[in-house]
Amino acid sequence: MATLYDTSIELNGVVYGIAGIDVGNSRVKIHHDDVFLSFPYDKDWKKNVQHHFRDHVNRRYLIGLSSVNPKQTTAIVKVLQRCPGHMVVNAHSLLMRNEALLHFGDVEHAGIDRLLGSIGAMTQVAPPLVTVDCGTAVTVNAIGADRTFNGGVIFAGVSTQLFGLAKQTAGIPEYRYTPGQETIGQNTQHSVMAGVTASVAGGISYAVRHYIGADGTAPASIVITGGESAPIIEALAKEGITATYHQHMVTDGILTLMANATLHDIQDSVIGKITT
Repeated sequence: MATLYDTSIELNGVVYGIAGIDVGNSRVKIHHDDVFLSFPYDKDWKKNVQHHFRDHVNRRYLIGLSSVNPKQTTAIVKVLQRCPGHMVVNAHSLLMRNEALLHFGDVEHAGIDRLLGSIGAMTQVAPPLVTVDCGTAVTVNAIGADRTFNGGVIFAGVSTQLFGLAKQTAGIPEYRYTPGQETIGQNTQHSVMAGVTASVAGGISYAVRHYIGADGTAPASIVITGGESAPIIEALAKEGITATYHQHMVTDGILTLMANATLHDIQDSVIGKITT
């Protein structure tokens, strides 16, 4: 049975597969077919992206690119344009041309990752729903039954909180996040881990409970993504809130946009050659 990931698009006589790249604050994520890769912005990240699309794929791709990180956007476009046969497509341009997938309502200037995550979540569950992305920032977003993006809240993620505590206090070193094993810690490290877990889970719980009834209906589902989701899902469960994990929520949104775009819109959204 064909799936979203099997989609092919013929453009100017060439058959392309579709791929999605999410340029985040701390990582770049690549998704096509059954491949999902995630690279931190270390000294090798550009080489790893180029190596994948140049040496480890056996077809051409239309690569839908979404970014919340302007510093890395030009760099990754240049990398991809050095990989023969592929074309880079501006996902934001496609999003603005296809409001059937997601209505923007009265919301202004919402991050594209929040919007694409909403579309990706709706490939798994029907609206109304709430999406949660546990990344550098945590975003909690409400989508109405009519596929309208109703807005949401943004606050610091667990790693961002840990970094802030280490920089702004004399007695707390910089810890790597490990899920708190207890509600009340018995030493500084355990207390910090319990605290940031409670902070994120509590913020999500507060937002979800206030979304109920915002557009006359309660969200039927809560869909969560992000590398630190597992302990947050567990903490939410203790509050009586059930959330479903979706690893590829944002990139599924990109792929859905690509699969539903007209050829004209794709051609208009191709990013031209960027010279060095």
